[in-house]
Amino acid sequence: MAPIAPTKGSTSPVILLAIVALGLILGYFYYASVLKDEAVTIPAFEIPADDNLAKFKDIKLDFSFVDDLKFGALKIFGESPVQPGVTGKTDIFAPF
Repeated sequence: MAPIAPTKGSTSPVILLAIVALGLILGYFYYASVLKDEAVTIPAFEIPADDNLAKFKDIKLDFSFVDDLKFGALKIFGESPVQPGVTGKTDIFAPF
């Protein structure tokens, strides 16, 4: 197999590979050195010692909004539950 000789007006694959490698190396150094200083550290918040789930043991939910007159005035429009009908094409590959 003969080596590929660059023709007039084309770029050698070695030069293209060198440009890509140089770009990768410069990009690595840019991200490793310049952007490292801009990294923001988020401090961990302190959890109090008395933090436990016992306060949720006897939780009371307030559903008094159901007794409100505005809530009772809501009406259902349309059929509920929705009954799906026949939709779509019988032959999905048909041209029409």
